[in-house]
Amino acid sequence: MVERRSPKPEVGGSIPSAPAKKKGIMKNPFKFIQEVKQEAFKVTWPTGKETLQGTLMVVAMAIVASLFFLLLDQVLKFLLELILKASF
Repeated sequence: MVERRSPKPEVGGSIPSAPAKKKGIMKNPFKFIQEVKQEAFKVTWPTGKETLQGTLMVVAMAIVASLFFLLLDQVLKFLLELILKASF
């Protein structure tokens, strides 16, 4: 059997040296809420300007996509009408 080594010697293999702890039922909901608040403060929230820019980009892309599909629908409708008229 071939021994596989990590490119970084300090990194161990895929088998953990200690098994993961089993997570059971939450015992202290107040501690959980406190930890959630701590994690929320670590988040880098977007500024109002970034949010507005993102919203405008989504709206613009939705308009472009709707116009594309409207045009595609009209072209396919026209081609289908030509095919149906030619068959009779």
